[in-house]
Amino acid sequence: MDHEIRASGRAGNNCGIVLELDGVLDESLVRQKCQNFAERFPRSVARLVRKGRQYYWEDSGQAELPVFFYRLDMPGNPEYIRNEKFLDILNTPVSPFEIAPIELHVVIEAQQSFVLLRWFHPVCDAKGAELVLHHIFKAEKLLPAPGDTILDSMFKKWSFWGKIKLTWQAVSMIRNMEKIPSVLPLTKPDAIKKPALKCVQLSKEESDRVLASAIKNTGMTGISLYFIGCMMRAVEQAGNDGKGDAYCVPYAVNYRRSKSLLPVFGNQISFVFTQADRQLVQSRERLFSHLREQHKQSIRQKQDHAMLPLLWLGSWLPLQKHGAIIRNSPGGRERSSFWFSYTGDMESEPVDMAGLPVNNIYYLCQVTSPPAVGVLVGKFRGKLTLSFNYIKTEIDSAWIDAVIQVMIKELKE
Repeated sequence: MDHEIRASGRAGNNCGIVLELDGVLDESLVRQKCQNFAERFPRSVARLVRKGRQYYWEDSGQAELPVFFYRLDMPGNPEYIRNEKFLDILNTPVSPFEIAPIELHVVIEAQQSFVLLRWFHPVCDAKGAELVLHHIFKAEKLLPAPGDTILDSMFKKWSFWGKIKLTWQAVSMIRNMEKIPSVLPLTKPDAIKKPALKCVQLSKEESDRVLASAIKNTGMTGISLYFIGCMMRAVEQAGNDGKGDAYCVPYAVNYRRSKSLLPVFGNQISFVFTQADRQLVQSRERLFSHLREQHKQSIRQKQDHAMLPLLWLGSWLPLQKHGAIIRNSPGGRERSSFWFSYTGDMESEPVDMAGLPVNNIYYLCQVTSPPAVGVLVGKFRGKLTLSFNYIKTEIDSAWIDAVIQVMIKELKE
C-alpha cells in the first residue's frame, strides 16, 4: 500500500493518532519516556531493508524514539492550523528505507498539548498504535517480552500443506469477488494529492444509542459491520460516479492479545471482505441481515485464517505483485469502495498521559486514489469519534459533508 500511495504522488502509508491533553507537556519527561520505550522495543527505531527478495526490519542503532516539539502561534482557527500541521507531517516524503517506523510530534499551545504518534503503516495498525502510546506513557513496569504471539502459535500449528491450502483458499476468495465491480466514491482527478481530515465526535448518550443499535443490527461480534453498512448507505445516498454494482470493504480481524507487550511490528491482524450490491443497500433491514450472515460464513470458512499466509508471503513478493493481489482487480480497478477501521475502546484507556488529563483522541491516515476516502472510528471515555480522511483535491468538500450528515443519521437510525 505504501508503494501504491507513493506512486500516486503522495508521501507513503503514514498514519497518525492524536491525543488532546489538558496542559503543557514536560519536554524532558517525554524524551525520557521515548528513550525508555526504544530500550524496551529496539525494533521501534529499526529501518526497513531488502536483502535478496525479502523485506524485513533491521536495527538502526538509534537510542531513542524520535520526538519533535512545536510551539504554534495560532490566531484565527487553531484547530484548522494544527490539523494542517499534522497532515503536512504525514505528507512529508521520506524514503521507505529511511523513514522512522514511529515518531512523536508534540504541538504545545498556551494551555493545551497535542501528541501525534506518526507511524509507518507496515509497523502496526490503529489498535497497535494505541498500544504503543500506552507503552510509551503508561506502562510503569516493563515486563520481559512474552514468547510466541498468537500469530506465531497459529503458524507453528499449521502444516506446510495446510498453509498452501489456506493460501489457495484466499486467492480463490479474492478472485470470486471480481465478478461484481465495486462502487467507488465520486472523485475529480487532480495532480495534487493533498490529504484532508474532518472529525465528528458524538456525545456519550449518542454513542450509547449508536452502539446499542449496532448490537441489535449486527450482533456483539459485528459492530464494525454496522459502521460499514451505514457508510455504504451514506455514500449511496450522497451520490457516486454511477460505476460499480456493489460495495466492497475490507475490515480487520484482531489476533492481538489484550494489552499486548509486543505492540511493535506484531500487527497480528487479518482481514476479510464484506460486500453488498446496491439494491441491498437501499434497505437497512436487508443490508444488515446480509452483512451478519456474510460475516458468519466468513468466520466458519476461516477466511480470516486464509489471508494470513498470503500476507506473510508478501514479504517475498515484489511490491507491485503484492498490491495487485490484495487491492486491485485484474482490470486494475480499486477493489475497496472505501477504507475502514474500527478500534473500539482504547486499550488501557488513558486518564492521563505524562501527568496531563486526556480530553480527546482522533485518527489520521493516507489513502490510495481511488477510493480517496477512509473512515476510522474509535471510542474514548464512552464517546465515539469518526475521523473522515480523504484526498482534498479529489473529493468535493460538499460531498463529504453530505456523506457525514447521512452517516450520522443512519448510525442513530
